[in-house]
Amino acid sequence: MLTRARRHHILPATAMALAMTVGTAHHTSAQDGRQQAEETESGRRTLLQRLIVSDTIGSGDPYDEAAPASTVDREAITERFGGDANQVVRSTAGTFTRAPSDQPGLTVNVRGLQGMGRVNTMIDGVPQTFRNLSGHGGTFDDMAYVDTNLLTSVDVQRGSVSGAEGMGALGGAANFRTIGIEDVLLPGRDQGVMTTWRGGTNAYGWSGMIAGGLRTPMLPNGEGMASVMGAFSYTEKRRFENGDSIEVPFDPSQKPSSGLIKVELKPNDTHELKLGGRWYDNAFYVQSGGYDWSVNNQTYTANYAYTPGDPLWDLRVNAYHNITKLDFDGIGGVFSNRHGVNTATGIDISNRSRTSFGNTDLEFYSGAAYSSDDYEGNDQRGANPDGRLIKGGLFGEAALTHGIMSLKGGLRYDRWQLSGVRGYTRPGFGDCPAGGGNCPGESASRSGDEWNPSITATLKPLDWMEFYATYAHTYRAPTASEMFYPGGHNFNGSGSPIENNLDLTAETMRGIDIGVNVKANDLFVAGDAFRLKAGYFRNRIKNFITYGMDQKPGEVSPTIRWINLPGTTTMSGFELEGGYDAGFIYANFSLTIADTEQPLPYFAGVGNDVGRLPDDFATIDVGTRLFDQRLTLGGRMRYVGDSVQVFFDDANSIHFPSYVLFDAYGSWQFNENAKLFFSVENIADKSYMNAMGGFADSYNGVNTGRGRTFIVGATARF
Repeated sequence: MLTRARRHHILPATAMALAMTVGTAHHTSAQDGRQQAEETESGRRTLLQRLIVSDTIGSGDPYDEAAPASTVDREAITERFGGDANQVVRSTAGTFTRAPSDQPGLTVNVRGLQGMGRVNTMIDGVPQTFRNLSGHGGTFDDMAYVDTNLLTSVDVQRGSVSGAEGMGALGGAANFRTIGIEDVLLPGRDQGVMTTWRGGTNAYGWSGMIAGGLRTPMLPNGEGMASVMGAFSYTEKRRFENGDSIEVPFDPSQKPSSGLIKVELKPNDTHELKLGGRWYDNAFYVQSGGYDWSVNNQTYTANYAYTPGDPLWDLRVNAYHNITKLDFDGIGGVFSNRHGVNTATGIDISNRSRTSFGNTDLEFYSGAAYSSDDYEGNDQRGANPDGRLIKGGLFGEAALTHGIMSLKGGLRYDRWQLSGVRGYTRPGFGDCPAGGGNCPGESASRSGDEWNPSITATLKPLDWMEFYATYAHTYRAPTASEMFYPGGHNFNGSGSPIENNLDLTAETMRGIDIGVNVKANDLFVAGDAFRLKAGYFRNRIKNFITYGMDQKPGEVSPTIRWINLPGTTTMSGFELEGGYDAGFIYANFSLTIADTEQPLPYFAGVGNDVGRLPDDFATIDVGTRLFDQRLTLGGRMRYVGDSVQVFFDDANSIHFPSYVLFDAYGSWQFNENAKLFFSVENIADKSYMNAMGGFADSYNGVNTGRGRTFIVGATARF
């Protein structure tokens, strides 16, 4: 076990001001909000009718969206899934994660697509673009470092995505929302504290979070509202055992700490400004790659809204600056003392307006977005090339609703520019002076653009049933990691060949989604609720980028580099999600049956690990609420079908059988301020290989699924 070098960072204070002279209008479902408030006051929890008002992914009840969308709320994240972000994401239809035991970075897989920005993975609407290739089991997948103690929801949309969140995303988006002032304060209070603590057996360790907030009138005359809140979280995790009482082969021990601060300024109902800062600090041993990592992430956000009450105007301006720093501490192999910085900056502006002509409603949504993703490494960068990807775009949608029918047409323009360094020369070789650092060689740049249309038709023959169908084009630009990949292990002129591929072109997808939403109430008992979202998707991808053999004109022999696959890659499947809630009993379920296997040229899974979504997986969650719904007891079944870990190619890949796991959980709301909870993961202590655990875990031959684990905890607000 390597010694971890802990780094403590202080979050700098920042302030941003935005003065706007234009306006716009944002649609919110006030009626649903009032209904939710009434249900809360009566003591009844309707898990299936959760509503979030926002201008990013997860902006409403997913059963109201004519799109394949899912939401997991804070109660489930904290109490039912033991704070395990991988379990949270895997509980939603069509969505999975790559989850090596020794890498806490989260990689979201949507319908078989992951990594390189194919899925826009965000924290509070900020794209997480950090990636690092290290070791034969390494991956260029985007990794989000998420502290589940600070989450209030996880929102996923599969397929094409509207607005800035869909820029450059091929197959979906996932947004991890952190807590805000409304989560901290009790109803009717203007100041308060919230805390969550939990611990468990089987080396689960312990975890805790504390947050505080204050809200006060903003102006001397008592008008407006200003609030500030902050939170700090700390966790300790150790090396756990599988169902055979054998420790997992690669040590998942870590001690992440994180925190955030948010300020909201609302002088009146027209203007609102939100400022935020978030940081994450962790050190862990990626034993499968042989290096001790230190990761520090800092994010700064500013969000402005102009909502004058005029249906023609609702302006939203969002800006962010996200910095992720990686260090390989001075222990290990030739890449010890690696230092890399991934800097992402972005801004978007959008407006939504509504008008009516008799019985016909018309809605317009338009905007523009810009982002910059820049990576810079030191001489130990290995196969991680320096480069900068700039994306920009315009987007617009028009929706026409008449009676039970609606038609929405969209068009977005995506443009990208990628620049980077093709290679480096070692000191003392060629024209590179001795005694200094590596000398950068030739630089290069490429660019491209595309118009991407979409169309959605909906039919609502009944108040409680809606059918929808979408056809959309999406587009993903190649990254610097792909285009400027050096080949071999090094990128420092020490013998590794230069295997860039400046001929890479962007991936394009033509996708179809057909589905139905059901929202039925008062079916069997007064106040019950049934929710269902069922859908079929079929995606056809051209120029799919993967790692494989390639021979260009003039080359003596084939070489291994990132290439565009010829022909069309097709992925399709069926997704089902929903539940029934009668207050004293409830049941939730999700099911995915799909064929999302991408073709795999030679050497995939070794030089770069590749995730393959299991063809079928499902979650069933049932429970009861007793004693005026203060006591909740429930159980969950998790099914994961046969899975494949890629190794060289299809013929040599490693196959793992399906598995079924059973969990239990419960909670007791013993007063209005505090709650105790428990969960038992893998009750039967089953030994299994965790699907999509990564090449190194799979090749080792030891099952990596966590054995039986008891977790207890408490939450409180006061």
